[in-house]
Amino acid sequence: MIKISKKIKNLFYDPETDSIASLLRDIKKTHLKLLKKTDLVKGTLIKSSINDKDLIDNFKIPEKSLDSKYISSTISNLFDGVSRWHFPNTMYNAAPPPLLPTVITKMITSLYNPNLALYSASGKSLLTEQKVIKAIAEYVGWNRESAGGVFTWGGKATTMYGIKFGIKNCSPNSAAQGIKEDIIVLSTKVGHPSHISDSEWLGIGSSNVVRLGVDENSQVNLNEMEEIIRKAVKEKKKIATIIISGGTTNDMVVDTIDDVVNLRDKITKELELEYKPHIHVDTVVAFPWIFFKDYEFEKNPLNIEKRALARISKIKTNLKNLHMADSFGVDFHKMGFCPYISSVFMIKDKMALSNVKNAYNWPFLYSMENSRPADGPNSAFMALSVLGVEGFQILIGHLTEIAVHLQDEINATEDFEVINKTGLGTAVMFIPRIPKHITISTPEEEVIMRNSYTMAFIEKLADLGNPFYIDKIPSDSTGGNSFPYTSLKAYIMSPYSSKKSNIEFVSFMIKIKKEIDQNFNFKDKSFYVEEEHPLKNN
Repeated sequence: MIKISKKIKNLFYDPETDSIASLLRDIKKTHLKLLKKTDLVKGTLIKSSINDKDLIDNFKIPEKSLDSKYISSTISNLFDGVSRWHFPNTMYNAAPPPLLPTVITKMITSLYNPNLALYSASGKSLLTEQKVIKAIAEYVGWNRESAGGVFTWGGKATTMYGIKFGIKNCSPNSAAQGIKEDIIVLSTKVGHPSHISDSEWLGIGSSNVVRLGVDENSQVNLNEMEEIIRKAVKEKKKIATIIISGGTTNDMVVDTIDDVVNLRDKITKELELEYKPHIHVDTVVAFPWIFFKDYEFEKNPLNIEKRALARISKIKTNLKNLHMADSFGVDFHKMGFCPYISSVFMIKDKMALSNVKNAYNWPFLYSMENSRPADGPNSAFMALSVLGVEGFQILIGHLTEIAVHLQDEINATEDFEVINKTGLGTAVMFIPRIPKHITISTPEEEVIMRNSYTMAFIEKLADLGNPFYIDKIPSDSTGGNSFPYTSLKAYIMSPYSSKKSNIEFVSFMIKIKKEIDQNFNFKDKSFYVEEEHPLKNN
């Protein structure tokens, strides 16, 4: 009989003591190694000098187990170059600095490893999932008992659920027989590209996703939507799901949910359809703005600055009608400040998920997954519990104030130009101004020149080790009102962001612009290569 060595046993939780002393010691030891790689004035950890290809090519599965003295170093090396999301100089995207209580929750969840495939293996984590789902349903105005949902593997999955239940609704036999009918999905041009890839995965096909136009506010064009639906019905096509924006990533555009639902209902009645197209609202980013639904904007008890308050009010005005939708998605690992992954698909009628009594005991009956980790619902529960409505209001209010201030600081310079002045969220998109002495011959030359020029800033920041870590948005990749040039994007996410950190950022960007302008050859045609991007023109 083989003997398990003490060395192997020590790699596991000791059932005789259930002590985490060695775990905490090793975590601290590993983190100290990470701190040695951390420059506290940079947005990312120091990255290994070994190139990516060599890192991949040099790894082989070892014959012997790793000596314990190398474990902490091996773990710490996994995090070379990672983002410091909590740092105010890190403004890369809608990525969260996770609340420390949610980090603790995720760590303990990993240690005990509950599986949400079924009740018996989950402890109380399945109950926690239902607590969160029922509380969200009630808060948005749904019937707590009849609504349902499921935590899943990301925002893309929440939309996939929305499309799937739309297919089931318009084509009841599709689950058993497959899709035999001509089915389409509607989305808007500012909608996320995952709406297209979800439809591909579900067998509808990308060519059957109709991207609707938007108005001057980037909200769905209702007239076009009506024309498309009437035309589709006339051509014997079925509309599975109408996906509308519940807060786009960059500008927090929220479609008029009530108008879309009323239009759907009107057409369904007029055309005597046997089904109602399913309406799914993509609220994965902006859901926490719903916590302002009862905020006293006139009294403004949190003393949110006036322009920030006006932005929040605009989002809240349309988002308050979320209860009219059939389903929506929430990413707690975005503006919910939870670790990855914590996403929940919410549906008004839980019977659409499963008509089995007490189905929540056996989620594999209605979820895409069998094995499901519990860190999503557990983290979401802790975020909702430790922050509460007011805590979310304070965070959203603060981040919006800082975003407004950053726009002001950028606009005050002659070096950069903000391109999303009407954006309502916490993303600030801007471009460097081409020096006045540079002549531009053609519009085509201007596009290529500006794209190359903007990319020089990203490259410069990377070469400096990301003292400020920001994102870029390639040209024509920003949705319905697309911008023809690659732009820079600073996404305010850290509670430690401040007007002071904004001023430091803008001053730094002015400084490196002067350095770039001295060396950048605006007339070097060989450098003019426009970047391709998977989001482009979707």
